[in-house]
Amino acid sequence: MKFPLRINYKERFIPNVLITVLGLRSIRPILVAIDTGSDTTILSYKDANTLQIPVKDMSTVKKIYGIGKDEVELCEYKKGLVFSLKDESNKTSRIKLDRIYISKDKEGANITIIGIDFLKDNNFSLYYNPNGQAYLEKDDLDKNIDQVKEKEK
Repeated sequence: MKFPLRINYKERFIPNVLITVLGLRSIRPILVAIDTGSDTTILSYKDANTLQIPVKDMSTVKKIYGIGKDEVELCEYKKGLVFSLKDESNKTSRIKLDRIYISKDKEGANITIIGIDFLKDNNFSLYYNPNGQAYLEKDDLDKNIDQVKEKEK
């Protein structure tokens, strides 16, 4: 099973995909970038606000250094999120993340980062060719993904 990715984000060659996330109080589409240099999946402050997750009330659990060498505070969201991705045949698959980190930086990159943890935990392979094609690939027999048929329009 393949999940197509776009490879351009603000003139940078970053594999990314528009996904739907079931948050605390809402379902919203958000753009995420896959960052193989990040060991952690991080929901941006902007996306957390879009999903109505009360980041201001959450305690910092760790700090990391971003690309600009600035320190970024992260809080842990233990309620989990459900990510929905469309495969090459336009079927939707749901992937639950039991724990996710959220950036407390209001002025940060404002894009959610899918880290290596997400790829490993869900047994994804990443294929990336900056000249054209990029996708996530997963064995069709994997039980961690809940296949959902998309409603006909």
